[in-house]
Amino acid sequence: MANRLESETSPYLLSHADNPVDWYPWGKEAFDRAAAADKPVFVSIGYAACHWCHVMAHESFENPEIAALMNERFVNVKVDREEHPDVDAVYMGAIQIMGQGGGWPLSAFCTPDGKPYFVGTYFPPTDRHGRPGFPRLLRMLADAYAQEREKVDHNTEGVLEGLRQMDDHFRSAARDADASTLEMGTLITAGRQLADKCDPQHGGFGGKPKFPSSPSHALLAIAGRLKFGDPAREAFLRQAKHMVRGGIYDHLGGGFARYSVDEKWLVPHFEKMLYDNGQLLGICADAYAMTGEAEYVQVIEATRAWLERELSCKSGGLYASLDADSEGQEGKFYVWTPAQVTAVLGPVAAIQFNAAYGVSDAGNFEHGTSVLSRVSDLGAGADEQALAQMRRKLLDARAQRVRPATDTKVLAGWNALAVTGLVRAWQATGDAACLALARRVATFVATEMVHDGDRLWRTFKDGVKKLDGTVDDYAFCAAAFLDLAEATGDASVWQRGVALIEAVLDRFYEQHDGVGIFYLAPPDPDGLLAHRPESNHDGALPAGAAVAVECLLRVGLMCERPDWIDIAERYLAGRLGGAATAFAAARLLAALDLYLHHTELVVSPGDGRDALLLAARASYSPALMVAGSWAAPSLVDGKAAGAGKEAQAYVCKGMTCAAPVSDADALVELLADA
Repeated sequence: MANRLESETSPYLLSHADNPVDWYPWGKEAFDRAAAADKPVFVSIGYAACHWCHVMAHESFENPEIAALMNERFVNVKVDREEHPDVDAVYMGAIQIMGQGGGWPLSAFCTPDGKPYFVGTYFPPTDRHGRPGFPRLLRMLADAYAQEREKVDHNTEGVLEGLRQMDDHFRSAARDADASTLEMGTLITAGRQLADKCDPQHGGFGGKPKFPSSPSHALLAIAGRLKFGDPAREAFLRQAKHMVRGGIYDHLGGGFARYSVDEKWLVPHFEKMLYDNGQLLGICADAYAMTGEAEYVQVIEATRAWLERELSCKSGGLYASLDADSEGQEGKFYVWTPAQVTAVLGPVAAIQFNAAYGVSDAGNFEHGTSVLSRVSDLGAGADEQALAQMRRKLLDARAQRVRPATDTKVLAGWNALAVTGLVRAWQATGDAACLALARRVATFVATEMVHDGDRLWRTFKDGVKKLDGTVDDYAFCAAAFLDLAEATGDASVWQRGVALIEAVLDRFYEQHDGVGIFYLAPPDPDGLLAHRPESNHDGALPAGAAVAVECLLRVGLMCERPDWIDIAERYLAGRLGGAATAFAAARLLAALDLYLHHTELVVSPGDGRDALLLAARASYSPALMVAGSWAAPSLVDGKAAGAGKEAQAYVCKGMTCAAPVSDADALVELLADA
């Protein structure tokens, strides 16, 4: 019997449409029903590529007896966290306040007004692993709501007070914000702190499991070009090198998995997320710009091809993710045995391939299989060409296997992260296919996700668009449009980005007791969320607030908008105080770098202009902004071609401009610390 999820567009929700659970999607209907029946609400939050979400669904939500208990004692709501990050943020904050580790599936037990009184993650169908069985938990929490209402109300108020205190923690330093505290020493210290937390052998932060942590990884590179920055630079390159050679990278098909379960980047949790790969394209591009090592180009080309081959929607956008599981087993699609490699390549080539990529009889994964990782040093050109041919043959053979499921919803903000990564990849490598894909995806966002000039849909699926965008969607899309405008010189694309930042200020930003706040989501018209979460720290994605601040600075500095510079300046001063850490505030610290070291480049028309732009874009210059027709007259006036109609490059840092140059090498030297 289909439930209320059958009319949804989220593949995750649709996968639960035939459960015997009487699921509701997130919305007013469910909570009105709970209030009328005086029942508690069970909110189950997950996403399509979540392995343990699938496990709990199979064990409990597909079980008729457990479903009957859920239907009898609760109103049940299923949430795709990727559709509703604001809902996820509230209940994830609640579980952390309760002193538990977060994660998915997230299981929240709430009063009919949406206030949580107990929050957990995965629960097995019977008592095991030190966790109560889900049926016992259901009975216990339903009885608590029915018989101990005062205690339930006390719990909910405690959680809400904890959420308010969490916000106040992030706001506390902002009340006495002083822009004079914005100085390079903050960045140098942050770089040193991050470098000290990095694994000195394998790169990355901490031990196992190990995540890409792209905002913090990128900050290492930013700090690495400043005074005393060598440890940060080395930590950045060490992580990049070990990731592209480890099993977290798909050596046959391109693209990176969500994380590795070990400290060596060897065995991944095999789900592939668009948001990770968008950011990691930029990481690899920066690593190439800093080192010139060709293996980063190979990874960029393969990852771009993977996006085109496996995540592309016919409407032009990119799908959200690929599942970790295939045929009910995690990783089965990706792993190999020596016999399987030999069957494709033949015995002689298989010996060479297995030695290079760590395929052995013992295996490094389950059931004697091996995750591919580059275990040998890179060889001579002929050896690498032979290995490339072997990889293509194995990829063709792998394509005959049962593929992992694809989450075919399209998310505005995640597509924007891909645009930004692809633009940076094109800048660093000159790969025209990267720019072409960036244009295609940006055109999709502009035509399908932007509406009414400055509004964004969050999700798109088979032509159906819905849900207001979050501050992440608006800020990421604005940044992507600004990036693409600087790459192409298209002023209409620049203005599209400006309009979205204006919408951020209108819909998500407010001053509260003198403190600037960027909320994660627009105001809730139905009042279902008991708390309006802020955007105030990085996670797997950068904080939308931090990216919005970057955009305010880019437009403010390039187009002389002192009001926008003032908002960004006060936010930076307030939020980089005592409550901030280098890890949680990495992208905001990147915005501080732009504030302190912004470098404007104007290249006049004339012979050799393209070569100058090519050299500037290919350099590692994270605070560089390329002026277009949208730039303020004061920035571009008088900057003309040199003698003989030769193009001239003008580099301005802070309040001073260097003498113009017409030689690409001289320009790169000027940009060395930009």
